[in-house]
Amino acid sequence: MVKKKIQRAPSHIRNFWDNRDEVKRLLDIHKQIAGDKPGYKSDVEVINKSAIVLLVACWEAFIEDLASNAFEFMIKNAKNHKMFPDCVLTLASKELKVANDERMVWELAGSGWKKILNKHKDRLLSKYIDNFNTPRAENIDKLLKDLIGIPKLSDEWHWRSKTSQSALQTLSDLVTLRGSIAHRVKTSKSVHKSRVRKSIDFINRICVISHNRVNKYILAKTKKEPWVSYYYGKVR
Repeated sequence: MVKKKIQRAPSHIRNFWDNRDEVKRLLDIHKQIAGDKPGYKSDVEVINKSAIVLLVACWEAFIEDLASNAFEFMIKNAKNHKMFPDCVLTLASKELKVANDERMVWELAGSGWKKILNKHKDRLLSKYIDNFNTPRAENIDKLLKDLIGIPKLSDEWHWRSKTSQSALQTLSDLVTLRGSIAHRVKTSKSVHKSRVRKSIDFINRICVISHNRVNKYILAKTKKEPWVSYYYGKVR
């Protein structure tokens, strides 16, 4: 990923760079111990497995930070509630509809709609992030749609050599592998260093695409560009 205008990078990008570098550090340790010659080396496979677990954690953290930052920018720059799509407003208003305390309706007075939306954000983050152990496409799509209204983010995960359907499968396989390693370390299938490198490349790409797509969506809604866009290879 090209670090374009680093000083302006939002926290979800800066944190991802830092976290991803920790994964790369594991590969450096692998090289120091086993060298860089081709061939399977069972004695250091645990390093590769650790890298996979950490990489998926990087992806989870990125999505958490991206969702939170996107919402905060939108609500900060919203002149009124209409900045948010109807699907978000409908979900946010559910608490008022089911409340026994009729005084809650007064929370909408003035800028009270922001309070309602912030409560909605807190509920969503608690639901999708506090228990966000499976950062697969369907969970990510629903989180961002319910929070800011962006339609099916995962449809954007494609590039010249990768279809969106293939990208969904790659992510699903990676999350499944992480779960296998986390729960059955000794019996999970072998993980080669090449798999780690390919996985890092894949996560880099979908992070860049996700950031740029959310950036573009917020610009269309608020008429303000929240962040700069990024490139990874030829992917933007």
